[in-house]
Amino acid sequence: MIHFLRAQLTGSMKVCGLETGKKKENKRGKLDLGEHKESVLDIGSAVEKLVKEKLGLLEDAVLLGNKLYRKPTSEEAELYLQNRVIPHVQARITVETSDVELGENVHFEIEMQNVGKSPVLLERVEGMVPKGFELVAHPDTCDLMGNSLDMHGGRLDPYAAENLEITLRATNKGTFIIAPRIVFASEAGRKMSCRPEPASINVSETILPDRVSTGFRDLDNLLFGGIPQNYMIVLTSVSCDERELLIRRFLETGLKEENVTLYITIDAAAVRNLAEEFQSNFYVLLCNPKSDETFENLPNVFKLGGVENLTEINITLESMFRRLAELEGHARRACLEILSDVLLQHHAVQTRRWLSGLVPELRSRGFTTLAVMNPYMHSSEETHAILDLFEGEISIYDKETPKDLTKYLRIKKMYNQRYLETELPLRKTRLMNKPLALPCCTRAPNL
Repeated sequence: MIHFLRAQLTGSMKVCGLETGKKKENKRGKLDLGEHKESVLDIGSAVEKLVKEKLGLLEDAVLLGNKLYRKPTSEEAELYLQNRVIPHVQARITVETSDVELGENVHFEIEMQNVGKSPVLLERVEGMVPKGFELVAHPDTCDLMGNSLDMHGGRLDPYAAENLEITLRATNKGTFIIAPRIVFASEAGRKMSCRPEPASINVSETILPDRVSTGFRDLDNLLFGGIPQNYMIVLTSVSCDERELLIRRFLETGLKEENVTLYITIDAAAVRNLAEEFQSNFYVLLCNPKSDETFENLPNVFKLGGVENLTEINITLESMFRRLAELEGHARRACLEILSDVLLQHHAVQTRRWLSGLVPELRSRGFTTLAVMNPYMHSSEETHAILDLFEGEISIYDKETPKDLTKYLRIKKMYNQRYLETELPLRKTRLMNKPLALPCCTRAPNL
């Protein structure tokens, strides 16, 4: 350090026209030592002043080779590390709408940008699904692990950005905060995280008057409380557990609420216990040639040999209606599960003529009706000829996901009624969640 300063001092003296190796003489040829000493002192003071101005105190300087560098402050060192050494990710949440109805989907996007000068590895997004929501859709490159979205260490280069499109469904009403935490790592393995500014979602519940509950809360939310009273709606679905569970919930809810419940089917084995337990308000029309063998005689069970004779079905229904006249003042619901069997037997023209008389009859007697049809058992022309008679349509269908086929439910039409067009993923465990407290319901489908 001493040699370096000496060299710098010498250079400064040369600039000023002085050299340390020569002595300055006065006009008489004699040495003027006093003036020489004063010049050296002045130059030394000037160099010291220059060092302090450029580098600060010598204790804050570092000598590398023949160059002197100033030590950076702690703030400058931290800024340098953030900009050049330590990766840094910024995130932002963009919500499509902050006000939704209960049961409606919420679409939002998380934008992550690497603002540092080194790549990062994206590990996961924590707190992805807040309480009161369930995950509906996420990018195929990620997997849901508990309440976190695993991004499998995807690489994000400097100044690059990546967007995650997320869809949640509101399951509870209230105000909720979406505040995820993005966890990432440097290439050296150092773990870091960042949090975007939280987003607020307001979930409101609308229950319209004169609605009949389906027994499945998620579907009721899409219908703003249930099926409109005296409405005729058809459920289109292949034969599956989800369809049978939905029919069961519809019937059980009617019995729990002391509704007069009418069930027209070719297979009543699943509701045998219901028919025995609720003989006063549950009426079954069983259209099966072996009904006597499979079902014991009960006053609320009417039996026919099949669906070949539509006139016989109408006569039996009229007899049942007379019996029901004694139960005035009770809400009424009906489930018509023989639609596909009638259409197979009688085809579109005759089935449509039969339904054209039955539908207004049920409506005039105060029934809210859920019909069931398997569209894959019929041609497209016959299917549409029948569906056109109903005011509403609910569809259960398969949809391919990256892992497997998943069943979804969607309301396709509700004439002159308000409803949500949200696509609802169906889960058997959710359909069976908190089953109704009916002592007769002991039979459970294979899960």
